[in-house]
Amino acid sequence: MDPESGGIPSVGCLLYVAADQLVAHSPSMWPFGRTRAPCKRVWVDSYALSAMVLTATLLSLQESGHLRFRIHDESRRMRSYVLTRLTLYAEVLDPALPPGLPGELLSAAIKSPDGRVGTAQGSLGHLYGTDAAYVLSLSVQYPYAEYAVRRELGPGGRNTKSWRAFRPDCARIALLEAACADAVHWWKQQQADAPRLYAPLLGICHMASHPPPGP
Repeated sequence: MDPESGGIPSVGCLLYVAADQLVAHSPSMWPFGRTRAPCKRVWVDSYALSAMVLTATLLSLQESGHLRFRIHDESRRMRSYVLTRLTLYAEVLDPALPPGLPGELLSAAIKSPDGRVGTAQGSLGHLYGTDAAYVLSLSVQYPYAEYAVRRELGPGGRNTKSWRAFRPDCARIALLEAACADAVHWWKQQQADAPRLYAPLLGICHMASHPPPGP
């Protein structure tokens, strides 16, 4: 279990704790679309943070043998470039639900009628999702992922809820430093080892983190 009583949380939680190392910083005076990294005087882009947490959690479900992803390539060659369009599908291999956010996303995959994660399109260097607010038919718009990881950090007293606010226990959060360093290394390795899956998945999760357009 360790560190002390709460065990090691999921990789999405660990990356959330290490957000200041991975997510673009936002000016503290900017009132919207920013989240304070736990126990740090650093504000980061909320939607990028949400996308990272969701993407990492889905990739970890593949690594643990719970899911397998399939990419349907609908790319088209235009006059001077290729418009890349990739649709991701998830197949459930192991329906045993892990705790926390991984279990929530796996449950969504189990309930999904066709396993469709979402679609990303654009250039190879910049893929963006086409579906706002949904992954695997689950509404994940911000602050869904943030609240999920804060709940997961509750056991062991790392996070306590006071009225409507979650308050991190910085002494207990500090015990996760080594695990966070491993998670950061793992995340960077995913980008290098599986770019064809990582890029569209991140684009899908980034778009889905935004609220849907409309009045």
